Amino acid sequence: MRTPAPSRHAAARLALAFLLAATGTALAEEPYRLGPQDQLEVKVSDLRAGTGEAYQWQAFNGEFTVAPSGQVALPVVGEIEASGRTTTEVAADLAERLRAKAGLAAKPDASVQIVKFRPFYVMGSVEKPGEYDYRPQLSVLQAVSIAGGMQRVPTDILLRFTREAVQARGDIQELSATRLALIARQARLDAEIRDTAITFPTELQSRSKEAEIARILREERLALDTRRAALDAQIVNLKHYKDFLTEQIASLTTKDAKTADQLDVMKSELARITGLVAKGLSAMPRQIEASQTIATLESNRLDIQIAVIRARQDISKADRDILDLKDQRRNVALQESAETRIKLNETEAKLGAAGNLLRQAEITSPAAVLANSEAFAKPDYLILRRRGTKAETLPADEDDLLQPGDVVRVQPRMNAPSPSAAGGASALAGPANDE
Repeated sequence: MRTPAPSRHAAARLALAFLLAATGTALAEEPYRLGPQDQLEVKVSDLRAGTGEAYQWQAFNGEFTVAPSGQVALPVVGEIEASGRTTTEVAADLAERLRAKAGLAAKPDASVQIVKFRPFYVMGSVEKPGEYDYRPQLSVLQAVSIAGGMQRVPTDILLRFTREAVQARGDIQELSATRLALIARQARLDAEIRDTAITFPTELQSRSKEAEIARILREERLALDTRRAALDAQIVNLKHYKDFLTEQIASLTTKDAKTADQLDVMKSELARITGLVAKGLSAMPRQIEASQTIATLESNRLDIQIAVIRARQDISKADRDILDLKDQRRNVALQESAETRIKLNETEAKLGAAGNLLRQAEITSPAAVLANSEAFAKPDYLILRRRGTKAETLPADEDDLLQPGDVVRVQPRMNAPSPSAAGGASALAGPANDE
């Protein structure tokens, strides 16, 4: 029984399948193209006709590196273009050049092998970004493993948030104590300005049994009493001085009255003596003596009146000094009150900022880290590959194979942050992308 021949369509399908398979094999086995920093081992030998022995060219023993220009410098033949070519092509070119250079009848046997590939690079969210030696059949996942694996950012950030929370709590405690002390100082200065008894706000009075609050209130009361006592002592001294001057004025006034009576008596006596002298009944010296006594009394009375005026001026100056002391103390209190209000506003602003930092460190940012923890387990990979003078960026998977010179960029696959976690997500994504 004869087997029927395949139909024309079946034969066409078989030919197409064979062509596709052959094409796939050719693509899968595409030879490696050399590039700068590749290290090559070159061997050259030829068979001598007279002896039948193989001769090894010793000049080529060693390793040669492809220069940044893409050429490799070899003995005898000089520089050979290597970039973009296979090792087989470089070996054939070398053999042909040696044949021409040495005048050989046949080309020698030349072999070129890669002993060290040019490096590849890993950057982004890995523990140890940098440059690494390439090895054949290297996948993206293997490259990340060589670079220390994915960066353990969530743990590091959570530890950082814990430290920031502890620091923020300490700042809040310190700023809260400073704020209460400033509020108490403001109450004391207000009382000093109004010259009234000190009245603390309800916020402080309700906590007056706490040791720290009680100490603050006690110190402010003591400060107010001390400053008032110092002012009162100065005022009392000035009032005593005024009383002394008032008594002095009274004494001087009495003395002036007595001097005026003596002056009236002496003037009468001078008039009587002048009449006697005119009649020749008294001597001239008595008249002169009486005149001198009157002049002395008038001078003494003038001195007393000047002393009274000066004493009254000193009393007025003492009154002004009392007012100046009060105004000076009030102005100092006003200046301190303004400075205290500024410090209080600054402290409350810092306290609010510290509270926001604490909420960020304890709630918002950790929530964002946990929400995006999967981003570090399933990152995005990009391969930056140079083809000739052009560079291209290719998305990649873990099992994709790398080529020498590739740059692997690893970045977390961030979820869209919620409004409450937006700040934490940005803090998380920031340092991970740019190592």
